[in-house]
This record gives sequence, C-alpha cells and structure tokens, in this order.
Amino acid sequence: MESLEMGTGFSADIFDSQHYIEINEARWDAAERVVEALSAGGELSTCYDVGCGPGWFAEKLVGLGIDVTGIEARSELVDKARKRVPGATFVQCDLDVPLLSRHLSAADFVFCFGLLYHLENPFRAIRNLYQLTRHYCLVESIMIPGDSPQYCLVQESSNVNQGMTHCALIPSLAAMTKMLYAAGFSHVYRCRLPVEHPDFVETDVVYQRRSILLAAHGRVELEFLEQLAVPQAPKYSFLKNVC
Repeated sequence: MESLEMGTGFSADIFDSQHYIEINEARWDAAERVVEALSAGGELSTCYDVGCGPGWFAEKLVGLGIDVTGIEARSELVDKARKRVPGATFVQCDLDVPLLSRHLSAADFVFCFGLLYHLENPFRAIRNLYQLTRHYCLVESIMIPGDSPQYCLVQESSNVNQGMTHCALIPSLAAMTKMLYAAGFSHVYRCRLPVEHPDFVETDVVYQRRSILLAAHGRVELEFLEQLAVPQAPKYSFLKNVC
C-alpha cells in the first residue's frame, strides 16, 4: 500500500476515497443551492476555489457556468486538478501566508471549503479571502464548540490530507464570525440548509463539528441564511474569584 506520509510518498488519490466523496457530495448539495440563489442576481461570473485540492468542487462550479480559478498549496494536487478540470485555471499558492491578494485580483465569489481548520494562521487567511472577494465568500469549516471567540491549537498528523505545517488553530463559530467581520465583510450569515452528513448534525452525544458561513459585502436576503451578530471579544480577565 502506498504511504500517505509526506516524507515517504504522496498520493493525491486519498481525496477521491469514499470518505471524501460522501462528505463532498453532502456539502455540495447545500452549497449548490446557495451558489444558484446568489447567481440569480447576476453577480457570480468569476470564482476562486481556495484550497481546491484535486478540483472536486472546481469541477462542480465550472458546471454551473462560472469562470473558476483554483488555488492550492500542494503542487501535486494542482497537477491533478488541471487534469480533472481542464475548463478551470489552477495556481499554486498558500493561503496561510501574507500578501496573497497582491498576485490575484478580486473575483465575484470565493469558495473555501475544508481548509481554514488546517491552517496556522486562519485570521491571516481570512484577510486574504476578504481581499479576493468582490461580492460573496462561502466558507465551510470545522469549528470547536463554545460560545466565546476562542481557538484550539491542534497538532495534526503528517498525512497529506492535513495542513502544510501540521499545526492548526481551529476557531469556534464566534471566533470565525468575528474574524470575518474584522476582515471587513459587512454581513456574515450561517447557512441553515440541511447537510446530510454526521459532521453537520448535533446530537445528545456529540456537538456539530462543521458549519457553512456566507460572508458578504452587502445584505443578502435568502430564507435559509441566518444573519450572525458581531461577537464581542473583550480582553481576558486575570482576576480570580470574581462574583
């Protein structure tokens, strides 16, 4: 069996395993409804698929008639995406570094699924997303439970389906929302469309792991979007035993 460890070999085929196909199909069922609803306004002719991997979502977006540019940090995945989706453009670039937007002009729509929770610097990445977004930015991410704007530092494995550095800061929903507003988006919404995958479902035993958010430069009126208020992020108190 071919190793998936970065030091001993690279297999982009992992992203076409049944595990990924199942969650991608579930995510796309909801994402497609959002994209088609936003397209009704005639403002989605160009798109960045950020963290595009081997191009699974890029292929779907091209199928909707959108001019897609995929952005991916790993050259092996860029090569596979170019073969999978000849109708799109793909560039190798790491969103987790500053000044990305100096190399790319803004697109009508930015699509970023399954990336932000793999990054050391998600706030910097979100600022890059803002610079790349002319109208709308659709984000899907794992978010830790809790009501406060906080992060959890995670040491990832060295598998190729993880981040580039294998250390990640995973935000809570409040932290993700705060970062999107602080980056400059005027409105942030939580998508309330059902996603038929366990990661999107909360039960008595587990918290919901993933959510889809839409950040926009203006108000969006769609029945399945819940607008999120700007979370407060007060300074940390070091006082003990405060009643």
